[in-house]
Amino acid sequence: MFFKVNGLIADELTLQDTVDFHRICNQQFVLRWMDDWKMDLSQVKDLISYSINGYEKADPEQIPFIMAVRTETNQLIGICGFGPKPELNGEVEIAYFIDENFSKRGYMSQIVEKAIEFFFTLTDKPHLSALVDERNIPSKRILMNNQFIYHEVDDSDSILKSHYRLYRLE
Repeated sequence: MFFKVNGLIADELTLQDTVDFHRICNQQFVLRWMDDWKMDLSQVKDLISYSINGYEKADPEQIPFIMAVRTETNQLIGICGFGPKPELNGEVEIAYFIDENFSKRGYMSQIVEKAIEFFFTLTDKPHLSALVDERNIPSKRILMNNQFIYHEVDDSDSILKSHYRLYRLE
């Protein structure tokens, strides 16, 4: 277990999570904001296997570090993780989603707050980034409540996109 907060547990994904992970990441609730998470069952299994191999290294700049978000009864209800993002020139971003049946309960807000603390124990990076669709108000609210600030990029020729950043507190 990486951490626990108010009855929620953030821990390692397992291959037993494959079916639930697949169901959640393919919900329209998730895909309307994160269409790059649409995967078939074998892709989900490959991603989970890849993540399992990365837990020991714990280097989100090299290998995505994806945490399972579970209830105390061990039910997978979402994910939260960190990994390099091409649209951020390889900078590490935080990503998260939750099963629609568990949304609007404040669960992801609690997980993200603790995940940020956890991230800064894993790395000495000066900041953590987040790419969010500007229409995704709930996700933007989570970021702003956790002190992320908007970082505008004005370079239409670059792959780099405007995003949110949270700087390490010294």
